[in-house]
Amino acid sequence: MKPTFDITPFIGTDTIKLNATRETLLIALNQPTKAIKKYPERQQLSDALYRNDLHISYQGQPAVVESIEFAFSDLYEVSLLGESILSLPTKSALAKVEAITGCKPITNDDGFTYEFSESGIWLWRESNDNFDENGFYFFTIGVRCI
Repeated sequence: MKPTFDITPFIGTDTIKLNATRETLLIALNQPTKAIKKYPERQQLSDALYRNDLHISYQGQPAVVESIEFAFSDLYEVSLLGESILSLPTKSALAKVEAITGCKPITNDDGFTYEFSESGIWLWRESNDNFDENGFYFFTIGVRCI
């Protein structure tokens, strides 16, 4: 059975909590990890899990969870407060996240990434062209500490 990760703004998920220590998190997940340099400007490494479909980034010493990013995956289910956002077309996904969070989506990269900043939620897609199949749906959803 695939694990389900249900994102809650400001919290994370039931298994992956924002501000949890890296050590506690890795024990709870019990999954192989790979350290990656997700953000070149940071010294702190991120962890990649589930065939690189899930990225967890950290801050501070000891390292605590700063952000969690889930890619669409066949290895797990991901939702936002029970809603499967990554299975919705982009316009529907934006409207649904806005309705759930009460925050307006903001893009600073011409529509690749949309942030709902007051809630710490973001969505990303590979293309900003609504006529390109990689632009029809968002590929990742993430949550970060505010």
